[in-house]
Amino acid sequence: MRDKSVEYSCAAELAVGHLQGKWGIQILCVMREGPIRLGQLGRLIPSASKKVLAENLRKLQAAGLIVRNDLSSHILHVEYDLAEPVKAATYELLDQLAKWGDAYDELNSNHPKP
Repeated sequence: MRDKSVEYSCAAELAVGHLQGKWGIQILCVMREGPIRLGQLGRLIPSASKKVLAENLRKLQAAGLIVRNDLSSHILHVEYDLAEPVKAATYELLDQLAKWGDAYDELNSNHPKP
């Protein structure tokens, strides 16, 4: 969902705006494996508190990047998953970011710091 109150100079800035923060990318990377519950996410990203992960999930959901599926019958059972309309593009973005990270890491390993 595009925030009409914010002007972006390019679409990449819009994407980074929705993914900035400490955990957005990590959450999306974990979700590549499929739907996930908050508790599972907490075990896979142990350095993030469940409160912060829940806040990030709400932010990503509000942006339309993930969906919250309430599967409750008698007990609370909620899963989060990548939203279908952006799933393929999210995979592509994460792949490209990984390639950029590898190239950047290689460049810096060949140029030691003084």
